Amino acid sequence: MVFVYIILSAILLYYAIKYGIRDGLIDHDANKEKLIYLNKSANLVEEIGYLYSTMAQEDETKAKSIYDRSLDVLLSEVEPNEKYNTMIELKKQIINMKDG
Repeated sequence: MVFVYIILSAILLYYAIKYGIRDGLIDHDANKEKLIYLNKSANLVEEIGYLYSTMAQEDETKAKSIYDRSLDVLLSEVEPNEKYNTMIELKKQIINMKDG
């Protein structure tokens, strides 16, 4: 009788794992674009932070406000592709400030 319980449990575990992994892969594929944009946005925050750290003393307050805005955008509830586009604009602003 114990052997039957073990076999039954193994079969149930097999199907639970099989459908759990399948559902996980479906969710991953559905959110792939969002994950890509979020990763790109996080990389842009790092780049903006690096540019902020290399700014001259007189432009530091403006650069800090741009850096703070980039963190606010990254943590906001906006769609990931809109976050990415906003982050690109903020990076352009800080680059123009550094070059200008």
